[in-house]
Amino acid sequence: MKQDDLHSPSLCGYLNFFHVLGEMESQNLISLQEKKIVKQKLTVKDPSLLVLLSKQHDDNQMKEMLLSYISQLQMTRCKSQTQELSPSRKQEGQILTQTVKMIDQLIKQLNSMFQNQHQQMTEEFRDKIQKLRGLLYQIDYQEEIDLTTTQQLQQIYQLIKQRYSRYMNSLLLLMDEKVEPKDIQEFLKTFLNQLIGCTSYGYIIIKDEVVSLHRDEKYEQLDLNEQCKRELQNLTDITEIQQLESLRKYFRNGEYILKLSNTQFFTMQLDQDFTQFVMLATKYKYLDSIIDLAQFVIYTEQQIKVQYFSILSIGDTVLEIGLEIVRCSKYLLIEQILSIINGQYQILQINEYQPHLVTFKFKDSQSQNLFTTDMDLKKPQDLLIYNQVNQQYQRYQQFIKQCYERMSFYKYFLRSKSLFMIDFDKQGRLRFLSKALPQKIKQQFNIDKTQIDLTYKQIFHSNQSMIQTIETYISNSKWKLNQQEDESNKTFEIFIRKEEKQFKGFTLIVSENDWVRRKAQPPNAGNLVRQQLLQTETMDYIKKLEEFNPDIRNSVVAMYMPQIQEFNPVQQQSQKTPTLVFRKIKKDQVVGKNSFLFKQREEEKKSMKVNPNKFNESHLIVKEQDIILDSLDFNIHEINSLIEKQRLVWSILARGNFIQMFGIPQEKLVNFLNEMETQYNMNNNPYHNYDHGIAVMQAVNCFVKQLLQHLGEHLFNNTTRFCLLLSGLCHDVAHTGKTNAYEANSLSTLAIRYHDRVVLEQHHAATTVKILRDSSTNILCNFSDQDFRSFRKQLISNILATDMQEHFKMLKELESRIEQYGNDPEDLSLLCGMITHTADFNGTARKWPQSQLWSEKINQEYRAQYEDEGKKGYPQQPFMKDLDKLHVMSKNEMGFIKVIVRPLYYQMNVFGKGAFQICVNNLDETILEWDKLYQKGIQELEQQEQQQKQESK
Repeated sequence: MKQDDLHSPSLCGYLNFFHVLGEMESQNLISLQEKKIVKQKLTVKDPSLLVLLSKQHDDNQMKEMLLSYISQLQMTRCKSQTQELSPSRKQEGQILTQTVKMIDQLIKQLNSMFQNQHQQMTEEFRDKIQKLRGLLYQIDYQEEIDLTTTQQLQQIYQLIKQRYSRYMNSLLLLMDEKVEPKDIQEFLKTFLNQLIGCTSYGYIIIKDEVVSLHRDEKYEQLDLNEQCKRELQNLTDITEIQQLESLRKYFRNGEYILKLSNTQFFTMQLDQDFTQFVMLATKYKYLDSIIDLAQFVIYTEQQIKVQYFSILSIGDTVLEIGLEIVRCSKYLLIEQILSIINGQYQILQINEYQPHLVTFKFKDSQSQNLFTTDMDLKKPQDLLIYNQVNQQYQRYQQFIKQCYERMSFYKYFLRSKSLFMIDFDKQGRLRFLSKALPQKIKQQFNIDKTQIDLTYKQIFHSNQSMIQTIETYISNSKWKLNQQEDESNKTFEIFIRKEEKQFKGFTLIVSENDWVRRKAQPPNAGNLVRQQLLQTETMDYIKKLEEFNPDIRNSVVAMYMPQIQEFNPVQQQSQKTPTLVFRKIKKDQVVGKNSFLFKQREEEKKSMKVNPNKFNESHLIVKEQDIILDSLDFNIHEINSLIEKQRLVWSILARGNFIQMFGIPQEKLVNFLNEMETQYNMNNNPYHNYDHGIAVMQAVNCFVKQLLQHLGEHLFNNTTRFCLLLSGLCHDVAHTGKTNAYEANSLSTLAIRYHDRVVLEQHHAATTVKILRDSSTNILCNFSDQDFRSFRKQLISNILATDMQEHFKMLKELESRIEQYGNDPEDLSLLCGMITHTADFNGTARKWPQSQLWSEKINQEYRAQYEDEGKKGYPQQPFMKDLDKLHVMSKNEMGFIKVIVRPLYYQMNVFGKGAFQICVNNLDETILEWDKLYQKGIQELEQQEQQQKQESK
């Protein structure tokens, strides 16, 4: 073995060295300059340093040894500077001293000559002066180079690079399975601080002449006059708020304001070190990038109020916006470079190229050419500075390129559903995590926590085997594992990153699904596997919802939870649904003339009689204003006339040409609509009445037209469109005004008939088909038997899709089918069910005043049911309690929209490529309005409590 190999450090030694050296600088044990010197010594393979690295030391021992090493370097340097001069050097010094004296005498004589105006200069004298000038010029070239400027240039490069290199790490703040709104707000603050030095922020929104300031998770309404509004509208650049007289009182000194749009303004308190970068945005034309960053922050802060957060929803945007700011940071480097060399050289910015001037070319998409008039590249000092400027700029461009490459790498894993990526830098510190690690993986690898800047040794502290495996990877000279390792049993992959043969870190990739990891097929195939996966994903999704929101089981969301168990069938059979109460019933209650079923059938026969005084054929007119039926601005509550409501339903069918297309007799259609109204309104329900049926049908009409517009006319045929409209109208016919749980607990006729399963939905479907089979109301009389059966099947499927306990399953199924839609024969049925289900929530998705009214109506039914359950001793639904209190109802509505309605409309909007965007916007606005009412309710409650305390005294 060679002697050199005895002291050759392993890659783990290098890794630990860089980690400890970085820690020492961050702890101010050494300066940045000392850190650079040690790195340079390592580059030239200083023997004493190699010996230190070749042995195993813990971090504290390594720090002590490095401090001792640096002290020795300083002593050696001082000694070299104070050592005795040799005789030859002494003689050179004496000659230099004598020469200086002679130059002093020469200067005096020349000054005397120039002051004597009558003194004439001979030709010989002029020649001597010319030779002297040449010697002086030569001495100027041989002068000692001043390294201060070059060190400043290197230092400014390092400082700016360090400032912007960590922006991707900020995503680690969100890599927790329990991300709460406060965590996201903390991330936004960190993200802004890293990119533009913003220590605090806020934003002003102008809407409907109301000006509101949002800051520190609160908002207040500002009383601004017209002058202030004009000042805001006239903003063109980043402006210090103290310059705006009308806004000054609301803000602190040092805060700036940026106009994003005519209705949106961003305010920020800037760190002094970053103020220059932000203020340069106009000069270097990257103000739009700052605006994009501010708009992203506002959008994200608003989104956490209206939906439960997912890192996938903003991960890509964080990387892209952050990288754009990093790209712009090179202009800060340019300005800092100019500020360093401006004291020595005159810098000009000229549009045209000047060949006689020295040019600094800062090339990028916006090429920047700067010229200097007094830099001479024949001088070593000037040449060194010129090269150093170009070198530092090129290095920074390379740093930006590396950021782009990292972003592409990270984005792949952000989007992956089954792969988890854990990325470490060359010092072994965690710098990126693609998503929060599930508990299963944490347990598998004994991972306690994954925080920013933790080393792999700290993360795998309880897993020494993993640490040893990682160090084996990075120490192996061939960058490969030994061949005897069994690849089939690996649960992870490790990738080493190198650049020009230099170690730059490593990446650990873990797969959650066993068959993905083993590169084998799942144990089963086909539709069964898909259903199993969907069920698993659905349950995982619900578990996370419950984990993040423990009170979700006591909210209205509980009605949408599927009754699915993950355990074995024996356990499933032994576990009863907690909301069901079973009582003994007598035989005559089920069969005979006294039975529930017989009485119900008799009541249904009576209600099937047609009332001749209702809506008739003379009212069948399409009006010009019926165009509003294609918009969600339509408000059924504004229609007081029952005849007009019926005419509008008929108009939807007539404008779609369905009456003529399917040969629907006018008389039968009139009878059908009259019977629908009778069945809907028999129980006088505040919410589940004919108005709701019409509203759902009208919403289906809007949704279908939007989908056809965005995705193409091929999406539905005419029969499917007609079936969807009819499903919307009939989906809640003959509703009892109670929930399925109430029907089961009360042992109602319907619950007995349908065995407690999807009670109301089956009842609505059966009632609809029964009406269609009656000769006087059969609007499908011209359908063939086969066509009727096919139509009936889809109609029933659509109505049953409104079953609340199918919600999460359907949502996950649509999500899984979006990219492959059309390849499965069941896709159309799924989509039709989703449209009907989505339209069932149309009231919530309309604009605020109308959505509030629909919410109040459904809460009336809930309050009545809760009271009735209490009187009869049935189990009461927790979410129905205290709905007469503003803060309770508001909180309930916010949770319902966030968990149920908005994710549904969002997914439909993704599928429809923007077809449901208006609805999503309305939902976001509605959540914010409910939040205002919630805050108002809490304030009223606190005031009442204070008043009661005072009265009790």
